[in-house]
Amino acid sequence: MARRILSADSLLAPQTQTSLDDSVRTEPQGMMQLIQSRWASPVPANPSELLFDWENREALLEEISFVNQASAFVDEAAVKIAPSVLRIVLTVKSNLPDPVEQRSFLAEKMDLDFRRISELCIVADSFQLLDKDRRLAGAREIERYGWSKSLKLSAIPDPREREDIWQRACDGRATASYRDVLEEIRRYRERKLLPASTQTPPEPDVASKLADALGAFNHLNRVASQLDSAQTCQEALKDLDRLQKDLAQVKKAIQNRMKTVTP
Repeated sequence: MARRILSADSLLAPQTQTSLDDSVRTEPQGMMQLIQSRWASPVPANPSELLFDWENREALLEEISFVNQASAFVDEAAVKIAPSVLRIVLTVKSNLPDPVEQRSFLAEKMDLDFRRISELCIVADSFQLLDKDRRLAGAREIERYGWSKSLKLSAIPDPREREDIWQRACDGRATASYRDVLEEIRRYRERKLLPASTQTPPEPDVASKLADALGAFNHLNRVASQLDSAQTCQEALKDLDRLQKDLAQVKKAIQNRMKTVTP
């Protein structure tokens, strides 16, 4: 389900309320009341009644709608605080040159983990939410793509290339799935790795495997700078595992290529 995130106009004028869709109440008080109401609802005492009726899915779909509304509300808030988080981080980095001191200050003062801080800064920077001439356009992009897909697309700095990736992922549809966006980003990286047309391009399989390895390395590089908990360390180890497997695939693809070229 596509989510509307942040009205670009409301980014500059927070007091203006915008609708996520016709059935969603986006006012903070209204949404918090809805969430609190769901939380306060009695939970069935019988464990067998915890599951929704699959044959009559009305209650199940209603619960899905609630989760989507609440999630969109949280994402909207994330976009609105992203510029502030980026300004905070830039200020800290400007005044505390030691990365250890920077992290210590942020850990002490902010109630966000480093991964969340990093995500907010990446989106705010990539979509230029601190640039007065680009801010509205960047916010409209985030609104169009949705938060999770915007976070992935933030790795592409050029708005025109992001738009091209998005259109390819949509493939004529009104919106694109998260999985389709990831696939088009992979293909974009693969195209970028291809050499100039005057040279003999590598076999597509080599470029594809190399693109996967590069993506795994970039993700590992980001995670490795945030090893502040057992969870992030485990994530880094998983990324390293994936990178090693991807590099093994690159090696295998190149060895296969060697068999087909002239000695």
